[in-house]
Amino acid sequence: MSQLPFVPRHWPALILLGVFLFGLPFITESSYLFFLLNIIALNALVVLGLNLLIGSTGQVSLGHAAFYGLGAYVSAIASTAYHWPLFAALLLSVLFVAITSFLLALPTLRLEGHYLVMATLGFNIIVTILLGQLESVTGGPSGFPGIPRLHLGSLYLTSDRDFYFFIWSLFLVFFSITLNLTQSRLGRAFEAIHEKELTAKALGIATFRYKVIAFVLSAVYAGVAGFCYAHYVTFISPKSFDIFHSVQVVTMVVLGGMGSLWGGLAGAAVLTCLPLWLHRLEDFHVLFYGLILMGVLVFVPQGLLPSVQRLFSSFRSMHVKQPMNTAKESGLDDGRIPVSVKQSNVGIRACRSLPRQNRFGSPTPEPVLDIQNISLSFGGIQALCSVSFQVFPTEVVALIGPNGAGKTTLLNAVSGLLRPDEGDIILTGCSLRGLQPHQIAAMGVGRTFQTAQVYERFTVLENVLLGLHVQGRSGFVSALLHTPSERSEEHSLAASGLRLLEAFNLREKSELPAVRLSLLEQKLLEMARAFALSPGVLLLDEPAGGLNPRESRVLMDSIVTLKEEGMGIILVEHDMNVVMQLAERVVVLQYGCCIASGTPTEIQKDPKVIAAYLGSRGLR
Repeated sequence: MSQLPFVPRHWPALILLGVFLFGLPFITESSYLFFLLNIIALNALVVLGLNLLIGSTGQVSLGHAAFYGLGAYVSAIASTAYHWPLFAALLLSVLFVAITSFLLALPTLRLEGHYLVMATLGFNIIVTILLGQLESVTGGPSGFPGIPRLHLGSLYLTSDRDFYFFIWSLFLVFFSITLNLTQSRLGRAFEAIHEKELTAKALGIATFRYKVIAFVLSAVYAGVAGFCYAHYVTFISPKSFDIFHSVQVVTMVVLGGMGSLWGGLAGAAVLTCLPLWLHRLEDFHVLFYGLILMGVLVFVPQGLLPSVQRLFSSFRSMHVKQPMNTAKESGLDDGRIPVSVKQSNVGIRACRSLPRQNRFGSPTPEPVLDIQNISLSFGGIQALCSVSFQVFPTEVVALIGPNGAGKTTLLNAVSGLLRPDEGDIILTGCSLRGLQPHQIAAMGVGRTFQTAQVYERFTVLENVLLGLHVQGRSGFVSALLHTPSERSEEHSLAASGLRLLEAFNLREKSELPAVRLSLLEQKLLEMARAFALSPGVLLLDEPAGGLNPRESRVLMDSIVTLKEEGMGIILVEHDMNVVMQLAERVVVLQYGCCIASGTPTEIQKDPKVIAAYLGSRGLR
């Protein structure tokens, strides 16, 4: 991280780019070259915003040419027809684009996949039609002439060379703050939404709100580019902002690499120059764009720049010894068990210095979680039927039953991923009914999943930092500017994350991609990430699934230590050895109904449980 206030991350690369860009005018005086570079900068600014949306949150928009056009037309009308100062016209156009994109985002971002693409495509078509039909305001198909040139006080940008310095300076500013955002706590949240949105919700990330913010922010980038375009060319028409331009911008993002800001810049440069290279084949431009888009998606779906980087990394890794990531290499299959969480109690206790203390640490006779008559159905299928039980601090309640009994469904209801039809869930006196998953997670409900849901593109430390997301307080402005307070918070969260990893015996692998961990390590990482929420209740969904007996012992030690930290635990598990050793109470579900509840010994001898689930195992 940088050591000076407001210095952007990746500043060496940015300085090299700046030296190249601002040294170029002293090498050539070609007006056409400056014009081409100016158009590249305008396109790159739109691509920058769209890349933030597509690459981070995974939302694909085919309507950004509309925001580009709205920014241009609103500023042109305000400055020409009403003689507003340029700065006021800029503020009006940005505000108009922000409000319009916000109103569009509220309904459309609830859609997924091609439905969202079609909704933004329809918006672009509507805007293009309005710009063409409102002739008294926009000039209609004939265009809008007489737009004043950009000026800074008495200094007018009358030449392509003058505008070149302005637009590339503006782009570098936006590029720098976007790099800051993508590498901040909020940038991690964006990428988490893209990779595993359901898991992000369970980690306390307000996914819908962040997607709306990303959508509005990307639209504002396009609106600013539209303002600059209008006052650069001084004449605009609806044809410049039609659906084909949206396709061009999306193709630039895909070509460079979705999520790669540097790749987006390269994609904008290549595809802006494409018409120049194919000037003799003007009628086939759309065909070539389609072929490029299809070819990249089929052969290099990561994009050109990320693919080159991956190839280079693969070449380097051939000469680097790979770290241990298997049970045998870590000493698990020769009888030596690594340091478990229980053997690292000092590290666990150190984690209590996290910014937000566990509010449920002291034993109390009151239940930390009270599940009251929860019923839930999917159409005509009753998944849960009047399920009730309580969980107390420092208690493990096992939830068992045959496949399809409703165990994971109940965990999803507790964590807010599903809404119960009837009943209530009380967390330390507060009802969770109607709350969003991220709100429930922030209140103190952590969970793991049947299949370890680690973020494979993130490092081990970054995975834990996602669990610490709710403890951060820096907002978008501080993230964009990379302020001293934001840097200080990042250092604090990283230190807390490293203490957590040390407690779970994963600190030495903090910089490794999570995908390179063994299954046991991934499950421990998932538990560490859930523990980072400082939960009062921990929901464990088949944590021992896929582990051998030695690995299961390590995991059980971890669960015992977490229980001793004061939290209540609901354990869904098919391994009855794990259940009988860990659980104080066992709740048995069948067809969504609770058929038994009691101590492990009582459950082992219950005839209904033996007939429904345990079989001969209940007699052992």
